[in-house]
Amino acid sequence: HPTLIVKDKILYKILSTRRNTNHKLLYVPPVLVTEILEAYHDYPTAGHFGTKRTYQKLKTRYFWPKMKSSIDNHIASCTKCSKFNIRRTKTPGKLLPIEPPQGVMEILGMDYWGPTTPTTNGNRYVLVITDYLSKFVIAKATPTNTAQTTAQILVDELIFRYGVPHRLITDNGVHFNNDLLKALAAKIGFHHIKSTPYHPQTNGQVERFNATFRPQLAKLQSENTNDWDEFLPAITFAYNTGQHASTTFTPFQLMYGRHATLPFDPPKDSLIMIRPSDYWIQIQRLLRIYQQTARSNIKTTQHYAKQRYDKGRNDPHYLPGDYVFSKNTSRQSKMEELYSGPYIVIQAQHPNYLIEDLESKFQKTVHVSHLAPVHERLS
Repeated sequence: HPTLIVKDKILYKILSTRRNTNHKLLYVPPVLVTEILEAYHDYPTAGHFGTKRTYQKLKTRYFWPKMKSSIDNHIASCTKCSKFNIRRTKTPGKLLPIEPPQGVMEILGMDYWGPTTPTTNGNRYVLVITDYLSKFVIAKATPTNTAQTTAQILVDELIFRYGVPHRLITDNGVHFNNDLLKALAAKIGFHHIKSTPYHPQTNGQVERFNATFRPQLAKLQSENTNDWDEFLPAITFAYNTGQHASTTFTPFQLMYGRHATLPFDPPKDSLIMIRPSDYWIQIQRLLRIYQQTARSNIKTTQHYAKQRYDKGRNDPHYLPGDYVFSKNTSRQSKMEELYSGPYIVIQAQHPNYLIEDLESKFQKTVHVSHLAPVHERLS
């Protein structure tokens, strides 16, 4: 072959450069390809860098057929790279919005915010409950986030004031996934739905507390005193009486069928007396119109949000028997691995997957957004 030469019983590939000079590349036999790849990628002197940098080093020194594809496969199947590399692509998994309910108190989300530095009253957490149609928020500061605290607030702040919800969505935290809450749900009669851990899409209504409420509380608290919990009721009221972008109504309006009278509002000129039965008919009619309109507005907002979110995003589907890595959500240090595993997929109910650790046999359910495929290393 005109581009191959043998010198001292060693095969070389002759590469013509732009300056019309010949450059000799050592022709690597198949049995040595893996060893070369390990030396130029896995060893400390190689640094586990990516495909482009590894290829640039190798292509000026060696040659073998399909070099680029074998480098791609070696790095894609490198366990350390799979566990530690930051993904530069969008998080996998399409947006699956929850269908807005027909009325208020049908679907509610519940989650804790915190812990934070204890306030002067000893509070470190906020239990946030959000109605999925009206976006009405109930927020209660508390020193602890135990199962007993959760049940007590749920009864006192929600059920005794607004009645029993149809469905209550939480994550799988121990403060929600416990015998006390199971007994409460069975006794009182609501469905408790536990979302996949660490996946904010499912219970995102509540998790917006961090973005929406925390800055407002920080602005109002005293400069030298950690007393944000004193302002929590006022901030919650302000939120509930402000127009929500997705419904175009205030949460208060959708909850009660009327506008809230705010502090410092001008007094009404006249007082109209109405029979309770007529008022009930009027409220029913208004609430029906408000809630139907809000539901339609939410669905429109969800449609456009899904279009934006899904654009250019992969939605991988795994099968039982596939091998995957799982995002390390308990990471304590920046030097810890981003992904753990490998795991094997036991059950597939996209977008949620039951996976099992190959060594410990520990099983857990994980959303597709927290999974990454294990690439098979080609020999």
